[in-house]
Amino acid sequence: MNYLVQLFLILLLVTLSTHLASWLKCPGVIGALLIGVIVGPAVLNFMQPTTFTHYFSEIGVIVLMFIAGLEGDLGLLLKYWKPSLVVATLGVIFPTGTAFLLCHDMFGFPVKASLFMGLVLSATSVSITVQVLKELNYLNTSAGAVILGAAVADDIMCVILLGIATGIYTGAKQSMFQMIVPKILFFVIVWACGRWIVPWFLTRFQQLNSTESLTAGAMILCFGGAALAVAMGMSDVLGSYFAGLAISQTPYSKPLASKVEPIGYAVFIPAFFISIGLNVKFAGMSHDLLFITLLIITAILGKQIGCGLGARCFGLSWHQCNIVGAGMVSRGEMALVVANVALASNVINTNHYTAMVTVTVITTLLAPFILKFFIVRNQQADTREDEQ
Repeated sequence: MNYLVQLFLILLLVTLSTHLASWLKCPGVIGALLIGVIVGPAVLNFMQPTTFTHYFSEIGVIVLMFIAGLEGDLGLLLKYWKPSLVVATLGVIFPTGTAFLLCHDMFGFPVKASLFMGLVLSATSVSITVQVLKELNYLNTSAGAVILGAAVADDIMCVILLGIATGIYTGAKQSMFQMIVPKILFFVIVWACGRWIVPWFLTRFQQLNSTESLTAGAMILCFGGAALAVAMGMSDVLGSYFAGLAISQTPYSKPLASKVEPIGYAVFIPAFFISIGLNVKFAGMSHDLLFITLLIITAILGKQIGCGLGARCFGLSWHQCNIVGAGMVSRGEMALVVANVALASNVINTNHYTAMVTVTVITTLLAPFILKFFIVRNQQADTREDEQ
């Protein structure tokens, strides 16, 4: 299919499906995810994932997280850094441990395969969560701040654990110094850029005699931050998020948000949403249906319970704890990275890999439903308290 036809269909289908989802009182992102499943290989096989959709969706998720950073509240994030760290830690321990026991003790997988499958379930993708939080005006709340902070910490933990496991089982050993120092250096660079370079950079670009020079400067920072994160062994979305967060501390944040959001939501972000559905394939799943079902349950409950308990330790209400847990359920790019590393290292076979990709995609599809359910319950509880 010609790439122009693909882009035409993506924009048309996502726009119509998000409208339909909103009309049915569902998060708009659900419509975009499900239309990808329907037109993709899983159902109609009308569209398939291609190199074009892959790279376009990569840009989409980078821009989505950049917008989340632009609209973020750094003070709120710093206020909740301790609960975020505890939430992330328990959100790694619970799903990794339970998945390991499930794979090793119940299905008899080797220790190393069970460990890598556990690591796949430890990774959180906050991209879909951010969209749901934005739609429900819940991004800049205590629960939203904990989710975003925990997702950052979760990403770092997953990278470090992946490096350790890969070194042990593939012989590609890296010292803790080699693994941790680039991550520390990344945050030092981000802090320095946010403090001094970003305000100066945007001021200079605003003075350029060029069309939309300020917006161009912001997008340079967005993709530059993503590239820096990848170079330091981190997720690209982490870099773009911090680039947006740095800009949020300048007077340019609101005018830039009004410029960048139309670029993202009109063109790039729809490709990200629909591409997740396009990667769903039901072929061959019947042989591993029990395993996949139990793994999905483990993936959801591991994050829901682990992250929820972490939030409860710091005084959040049970309603807020459920929101935090649900916000960490979605898996994404980091989970697929771990699965790819395990497959390339011959730690898992192709059947296991297919199962892990399926679990990753299905948890990502279910996460918005779960998150909206708990947010609506919390809002109803707040309304009852106000009436009393």
